Amino acid sequence: MSSDSFWQIEVIPKKDYLFQRVHKNLIFNGNLSIGLVFKNHGAGMSTDWSKYSTPQKTKKRVKKLETPKDPANYGVINMNVKKVRDINGQIVEHTPIKDNRAHTDVKGEKTAKVKVLFSRIYEWSIKPPVPLNK
Repeated sequence: MSSDSFWQIEVIPKKDYLFQRVHKNLIFNGNLSIGLVFKNHGAGMSTDWSKYSTPQKTKKRVKKLETPKDPANYGVINMNVKKVRDINGQIVEHTPIKDNRAHTDVKGEKTAKVKVLFSRIYEWSIKPPVPLNK
């Protein structure tokens, strides 16, 4: 079990998916800002495992953050676990937390090359609204 939750840490199958929120301001001229989206926050890049989440749940979870945010400003991308693991140096690790059994970190250095490789494997589950200033 992880130290800050009562959820069992599990091995994530390669056929499963990871969901990640993307704020509408990280879209420029219709393109995802890979340098700002694919980066580590602490232990790794925070995602949700498809076994315990859906794109809609991942999007709505921003209301429960320490500083709550408006889910209407977010979209959600998905990435296949096998394709993430195929990126050199990237490790998919189930890291459940008290309020989110689906929480998963993608650990490993997010170099410019790694970010480009992530940009080739993601797909939109929920597209964010188009920012008014773009």
